[in-house]
Amino acid sequence: MKAIVNVSQLVTCAPSDLSPRRGLEMLEVGVIERGAVITDGRVIAAIGTESSVSRLLDEVKPEDIYDAGGRAVIPGFVDSHTHALFAGTREKEFSMRIAGKPYLEILQEGGGILESRRMLIEASDEEVLEQSAMRCKRMLAHGTTTAEIKSGYGLSTEQEIRSLRLINELGQLTALEVHPTFLGAHAIPPEYKDSRQDYVKLVANEMIPVVAEKKLARFCDVFCEKGVFDVEETDEIFQSALAHQLGLRLHADEIHPIGGTERACAMGAMSVDHLVAVTESGLEALRNSRTIATLLPGTSYSLMKSYAPARKMISMDIPIALATDCNPGSCYTESMPMIISLAGLMLKMSPEEALVASTFNAACSLGIQERVGSLEKGKDADLLILDSDDYRSLPYHFGVNPILRTMKSGEWTGAED
Repeated sequence: MKAIVNVSQLVTCAPSDLSPRRGLEMLEVGVIERGAVITDGRVIAAIGTESSVSRLLDEVKPEDIYDAGGRAVIPGFVDSHTHALFAGTREKEFSMRIAGKPYLEILQEGGGILESRRMLIEASDEEVLEQSAMRCKRMLAHGTTTAEIKSGYGLSTEQEIRSLRLINELGQLTALEVHPTFLGAHAIPPEYKDSRQDYVKLVANEMIPVVAEKKLARFCDVFCEKGVFDVEETDEIFQSALAHQLGLRLHADEIHPIGGTERACAMGAMSVDHLVAVTESGLEALRNSRTIATLLPGTSYSLMKSYAPARKMISMDIPIALATDCNPGSCYTESMPMIISLAGLMLKMSPEEALVASTFNAACSLGIQERVGSLEKGKDADLLILDSDDYRSLPYHFGVNPILRTMKSGEWTGAED
């Protein structure tokens, strides 16, 4: 057994049930003053005030007791939308965007996702894994203990299957818990420019069956956007995904509202992501569904665009998750603390709302909230020691790494600074 003691604020984010938190519920983070956590193997054996767990604490060897030094402890972050498997970076395009060139225009000229496709194909498995594993380690250092990672830079059956295989390998190379998502419908490859329906059929009728048969992914995602995949094409791909028992996720309403949110909610998607340009119809669809709205403020920041209407969503009792969207083009960051700060400053979310969105609600969007996302007896011991005595320092002290130590499944992931 291990124990963490002398905790100023033990923030559990423990829910009343396994449903995603909505509205005023997102303010409830469950702070225990002078708290302690005891772990047994990979799970939490006891949690509460030091006095309430003192009997079990007496059974822990002195060398296995960590003194938090009066710092705060929170659940590990669940980063539920990333593209962290890629080769090479796109600094040139970043400069182009700063100069005013639109993201979709760069994509239509063969850059963007298509440039990452070229670099992925040219890189060896070893190169892709080495670069991507470093990103996973940075995620862990910044407090992410669980991450969803999408394919989507292969855009052929061979390269998409390769990407998913490598994503699964990432979960074995680092302590990060990885949940793969198939995103073959990330862009139309140049060779299908004049026959896009053939590519849609390739994704739906060839790629998805192979992904399902090999059990390479839990989810299927589509970039539903003007100039990329329309609602009808998204529907065709999603119908195949459902037939092969894959959960649904969707990029929607990032730049243009074309009805993706409404369709995804109707089809039972776990999450609809971006939502910068979401309409009233889309918001009503989210309100009346079990779909979680995953907001990516780092992407708005990087693209210098507007932000999703988080306050309106919260007022409508729409459950919100936060994620990095870590990718080489529109949002190159592994830092959930940065996302939490942006959520406070740009989305006007309180520290409590942002923390719930980055932990429990994000876990709900992946369907793993019975194990992770909150600190409760019997759940995985995924927790963070902050370099502060107050969890509200997360959005407040930005531009630094506020995580002192990361524990994943009962094991510390790196040496203390």
